[in-house]
Amino acid sequence: MRSAFFEVNSGAAGDKLKFLRVTADTTLTSEDSGKIILVNPASATAVTLPTTLESGWYVKILLTEDTDGSDQGMGAKVNIDFGSGNDVVGMISDEVDGAAGDYAVNNDDYINCSANSSPGDYIDVFTDGVIWYAYGVAKDATEMVFATDAA
Repeated sequence: MRSAFFEVNSGAAGDKLKFLRVTADTTLTSEDSGKIILVNPASATAVTLPTTLESGWYVKILLTEDTDGSDQGMGAKVNIDFGSGNDVVGMISDEVDGAAGDYAVNNDDYINCSANSSPGDYIDVFTDGVIWYAYGVAKDATEMVFATDAA
């Protein structure tokens, strides 16, 4: 069976990455699982995750300005909404002075990316159907933090 999966004619070989470009508030759906969400906010932008947690659902959310990155160059806030009352487990690490980064605690329903976040900062988000998991890397984790409310 495994050899059939990797066979060129199986329909599974040669899959390409799938992207969704976001410039304004958006709600992700079941069909968005597996995509890389490129967020280039024209103004403060909310990315809302699906309200129904489906085991295996995942996305990568990447901040971008659709040009070369610059430190603290986003210019607008991005709020990633896990939904009120959902359990979130995760951590955001950074490369600034060996800082500890940030981690999710009880009642965190958002990740707030400030206008001073940097293009290239990202979060991998997935669920086992019970809990949201979020792990990411930021130029400066003080600009991308878990929070109880939108910024």
